[in-house]
Amino acid sequence: MVRRVHKKVINFQFPFAIDENLKVFPQGEYTIETEEESIPGSSIVHFRHVETVLVVMPPKGKSGPTHFWAVDPESLDEAIAKDADQCLEEKRRSRLVDPDPKT
Repeated sequence: MVRRVHKKVINFQFPFAIDENLKVFPQGEYTIETEEESIPGSSIVHFRHVETVLVVMPPKGKSGPTHFWAVDPESLDEAIAKDADQCLEEKRRSRLVDPDPKT
């Protein structure tokens, strides 16, 4: 059986929570690791999802432990979408305050 891990970095602009973890995480950069394993018995290699992990490192410039939180991928997608919605809403509000932005 073959296992593979995909890693991606997500930058949350706002504090966020993921449903099954009642913890609120601060805004910042997080690594998401998705582990998959091959499904045997086919001439073409197919993979299935095994686990999604949110890697929480100590703040930059500070020492401390790195935490690994197993998360539901759908809950994580919801948190990412909510963060994006909050960013868009903030941009809309800033345009109402300054209707002629130079950026």
